[in-house]
Amino acid sequence: MKKVVLIYSITLLLGGCTWFTNYFSGDDNIEPPEKLVELTNTIRLDKIWSVSTGSGSGERLLRLTPALSANHVYVSSRDGHLASYDINTGNRIWEVDTKKKISAGPGVGFGLVLLGTRDGRLLAYQSADGKPLWSVKLTSEVLSVPEIKGDTIIVRTGDGRLTALSAKDGKKIWDFKKREPALTLRGTSKPLIVDDMVLSGFDNGQLVSLSLKEGRQIWRRKVAIPRGRTELERIVDLDADPVIDDKGVIYVAAFQGNVAAINLADGRLIWRRELSSYAGLTVGGDHLFVTDDRSQLWSLHTKNGASLWRQDKLQRRSLTAPVVFGKYVVVGDFEGYLHWLDQSDGRIVARMRGDSNGFSVSPVTNGKILISLGKGGELSAFQLK
Repeated sequence: MKKVVLIYSITLLLGGCTWFTNYFSGDDNIEPPEKLVELTNTIRLDKIWSVSTGSGSGERLLRLTPALSANHVYVSSRDGHLASYDINTGNRIWEVDTKKKISAGPGVGFGLVLLGTRDGRLLAYQSADGKPLWSVKLTSEVLSVPEIKGDTIIVRTGDGRLTALSAKDGKKIWDFKKREPALTLRGTSKPLIVDDMVLSGFDNGQLVSLSLKEGRQIWRRKVAIPRGRTELERIVDLDADPVIDDKGVIYVAAFQGNVAAINLADGRLIWRRELSSYAGLTVGGDHLFVTDDRSQLWSLHTKNGASLWRQDKLQRRSLTAPVVFGKYVVVGDFEGYLHWLDQSDGRIVARMRGDSNGFSVSPVTNGKILISLGKGGELSAFQLK
């Protein structure tokens, strides 16, 4: 019980600011979020449609990221609604009320839409029409989006357990457990499935590779080492979703730790540099884009981690993880603005509002359309002209 109380205390701190690290230094005069200056968009953007999808995630730090599949957008809300929309028009195709408190999802694949619940259940629905298929009880609350590869589902629960389930009926295939630290941030990174391997970051600062078929550990790599005298100072959660490039290199970030590049085949460390992040990162060409814990956006060279540029004009605005969209990288902030930055130098070239309640999850894209979901449930689609 003690651990749960501490986790939710930190949730409140994180929910109100991105300057959480100042807490450790005892700074009584915490700086306010950076004010936005007047900006004239230098690229042409269109908001092609926008719809209200319900209650959204509210102020809870929930991973309710929209999921894209073919021409469909799947969206869930904390009060149990799940819906499918046409990505080109925003027309709703179907909607169901799960009558559950949703904590993560949706995950899409194998003809399924998957949701995790606060009471530790995984719910499966038919992606074509929302028909309920099965429900299974897990060991604790689901805090990251379930991942699907073929007929295997990988889901991470808040107690540090990684579980593989059959997509056909939800039967457990295997599970893997890591001991959790005494104190962690609320949330877990999404598992990453590459070929026949499952990669997952844990709250002890380690990235682990497992075989998809039987859950056998292949390798593990320590990304960050806990340091400090207090449990707060020793938090090194890998809550940012790991990403992989086309060269077989995995990139991962730790809170109060490092950003690292790791070889997929054997877990060999390629490079590591000190940079704290819990929001997330993404890769585009030779650039690794990272939102740090002060809401500064960095571009690092994928070869060696060297800094290419840093954008600090959005500091303490609770930025989401970045997403690559054309020649730009896009982030959302706590006031509901989406910011477009030039990949080459980090200049802010456009701004447009999506949801006045703000963003807690990053936008997603199919390459042609950018989809954002705000904390108030506003779902919007944008295009570059």
